[in-house]
Amino acid sequence: MPSFRNVRGWPRLNQICRWILLGSFLLLAGCGRPQGDALAAVLARGELRWGGDEEGGGPYIYRADDNAQIVTGFEFDLMSQLASGLGVRSRFESSNWPELLKTLHTGTVDVVVNGYELTPERLRDQIASIPYYAYELHLFARNDDSTISDWNSLKGPRTRGGSWRVGVLKNTAADSYMTRAFAGTVEVRRYEGTTDAFRDVENGALDATVTDTPPAVYYGKRFKVKQAGPAVERGWYVMYFRPTDIALRDRINDGLRKSFRNGSYRAILDKYGIWTEAQNELIRPETEILTETMRPGESAVDPWEIVRNNLPLLIKAAGMTLLLSVLAMPFAIMLGLTIALGRQFGPWFVRGPLAMYVEVVRGTPVLLQLYFIHFGLVPLLGLPDGVRAFAPIVSAVCGLALNYAAYESEIYRAGLAAIPVGQTEAALALGLTRRQALRYVIVPQAVRMVIPPVTNDFICLFKDTSICSVIAVEELSKRYNIASNDAPRAFAQLALVTALLYLMMSYPLSLLARRLENRPGRSVR
Repeated sequence: MPSFRNVRGWPRLNQICRWILLGSFLLLAGCGRPQGDALAAVLARGELRWGGDEEGGGPYIYRADDNAQIVTGFEFDLMSQLASGLGVRSRFESSNWPELLKTLHTGTVDVVVNGYELTPERLRDQIASIPYYAYELHLFARNDDSTISDWNSLKGPRTRGGSWRVGVLKNTAADSYMTRAFAGTVEVRRYEGTTDAFRDVENGALDATVTDTPPAVYYGKRFKVKQAGPAVERGWYVMYFRPTDIALRDRINDGLRKSFRNGSYRAILDKYGIWTEAQNELIRPETEILTETMRPGESAVDPWEIVRNNLPLLIKAAGMTLLLSVLAMPFAIMLGLTIALGRQFGPWFVRGPLAMYVEVVRGTPVLLQLYFIHFGLVPLLGLPDGVRAFAPIVSAVCGLALNYAAYESEIYRAGLAAIPVGQTEAALALGLTRRQALRYVIVPQAVRMVIPPVTNDFICLFKDTSICSVIAVEELSKRYNIASNDAPRAFAQLALVTALLYLMMSYPLSLLARRLENRPGRSVR
């Protein structure tokens, strides 16, 4: 057998590959190197890059109602003011909110500013500015719901049975407080966005939602909800920097102090209607030193101990992933086969709408479809309270089944088209009707032929259930995200265990598919 080394041009190609690998290594090493002097880098480039999540909405960072090209919000205005004080431009970089602190350490942004609460856990890996907003937690219920009048209502039994259903933004102070203070009576549902929880309160899928002061003021009047009881749990928003960026942190602190004292910061908060008397505490000396006195405790906990503590929750979330997949895939298979038969053998007035359904579903994101089903269709059904408790799961199963049915229909259509026409003609010649020929001859052969791609889709469905977290379904990926954000030092170990759980669920399907493929076919009588 000839050696590749004897092929003309191989030494040159080998050398080029080596240089590419070396260059990639040096590039990655350079990207991963911590910034020596972030302040000098900011001044040199002439812009302050700060990270936030535009998806979080108002009044933090959002698009203007009258012009979607304009980004606005009180944090956007604040950072423009602080950047101007440094003599540079302000540049906003949008990223996913739970991943903002990870983005900070990549060097993509200089500072994270997006309603991040001051916590000892976050101070383990970052340094923080002085507080720039004093928030409290607000409880909202539907306008027509008299069962929730204040926080104490959530400590008693739910009048309609079961646990109180309360929505919160994932990995926030509201999440921690509700989980800690109402562990026995409240089912905490974690959302990716604040407005999603408000929508589910409005349509009855939730009993209440808990949120911070800025979104409470901004969104409380935009939905059919009422505030129940006074605000509780005072906390502070701070900006986070890399541990080495002390000089930049100090200059930002100087800018914040100046804006507090000359009234320019209050003007920004008044512009968005979120100034409260609690903001007067920002200029108190004891508030300024909170980031210094709130020392994080030394984390001596073994990362694998964190994994062991979270393992029951991960296994429970894996059960939800399995449930969604097992419920959605049979519906997708049955609907997909029906669509394939209709497109292959149905009349023109059936083929047209089915073809349109397939193209629309395949041409739009499953995330958009889930939103449409859960927030658009489900509220119109007028479901009873007992069913509304499972509305996220029902929406998730329907969304996944309808989405995958479009793809399954194409697989089955290819399988049906691959069966020789002579099979149908022979069945008809033996006296079978066309329907019997399809049922007993054509479809069984097509089903067996498409087992590998259908099984592959079933395995993919396990991973795609992660998208259901946007409608507060706590499946495996969402539980991993929550656990890794609570314990960032153990994220690698948690990721490994999560991956193993996914593998344990999907690998048996591969074995089953191989067994079905190798199973001797049954003769058709």
